[in-house]
Amino acid sequence: MRNNILRDPLVNNIFISYMDNDIKRVIEVVFRFMDTKQIYFSAPRDKVLVKPKKKTSVDLKVYSIDGVYKSCVILNDSQYSLDEVLFELSLPKLWEFNNLRSSSRNRATLDINIKYNDGFEINTTTYDLALGGIAFYSKEKFPEMYEKFTAILTMKLPKEMWLQNPDGKFVIETAFVRMHKEDNDEKHFGEYLYCYKFINIPKDEQDLIRAFLIQKID
Repeated sequence: MRNNILRDPLVNNIFISYMDNDIKRVIEVVFRFMDTKQIYFSAPRDKVLVKPKKKTSVDLKVYSIDGVYKSCVILNDSQYSLDEVLFELSLPKLWEFNNLRSSSRNRATLDINIKYNDGFEINTTTYDLALGGIAFYSKEKFPEMYEKFTAILTMKLPKEMWLQNPDGKFVIETAFVRMHKEDNDEKHFGEYLYCYKFINIPKDEQDLIRAFLIQKID
């Protein structure tokens, strides 16, 4: 499986640079989120002296312990908030940026309940979240029979998402994808990492999760 270099813990710095009136602007940014079409970065507002124009050609450099990854991409849009600037760039074509999922996963701790038709329930918290599903750790190994059936997943949403969803929760059909016993992560050593996918997720709910993931920082 090809890894997404932007989620690699060995990454030290990420910079974007572009030309503005014959002056080269270089900005250090933080990776926020990536889906199948674009990638998002942010930078403190006081570090962005000149807001780049849409469709500007941007050089992206990712500095890692094992090398430097470079790509030339197009800036689709940039948005100001009170204290930062959010950059939306086209997705780099380099294989190092590819991910087999439909989006990158962000660390997110949200309470969830997975309930099967026979009444079996899993109550836990997410380890990470993507547009297409969730992952969580469990000290318990669940019966393999439940890997064959779909279930109803209820996820409690953070307060910043309540305006878009007054119910304060997200309910969707879900299905088991894979499980493995952790033997590398010291914090979760010996636990089971479960991955579940969303089934037929409506566009409104997908947009809601995307908005949360863009703003979420590990």
